[in-house]
Amino acid sequence: MKRANACCELCGSTSNPSAFEVPASPEVSSDCSILLCDICLPQIEGTNDLDGNHWRCLNDSMWSQEAAVQVMAWRTLKGLIAAGELWAQDMLDMMYLE
Repeated sequence: MKRANACCELCGSTSNPSAFEVPASPEVSSDCSILLCDICLPQIEGTNDLDGNHWRCLNDSMWSQEAAVQVMAWRTLKGLIAAGELWAQDMLDMMYLE
């Protein structure tokens, strides 16, 4: 995806980015997919535990203009809150989706 400049759209890493289709998207298109690095992808897919410290990057990516990135930031913050990361609630309180 050209819009991401070969960087993870959640954390900005250039470490092996790959396309990830946002689950429950209304359609299959690049607008409903994001690029994720090899650190974010296994955590999003649930094969690795969420690393709360890594996800502080959502402070920047939650303001993306891309709806798919906003949705994944919101879902990840909700997962972090469920995992006991209290700081994630502060970020979620600041976030708004159109």
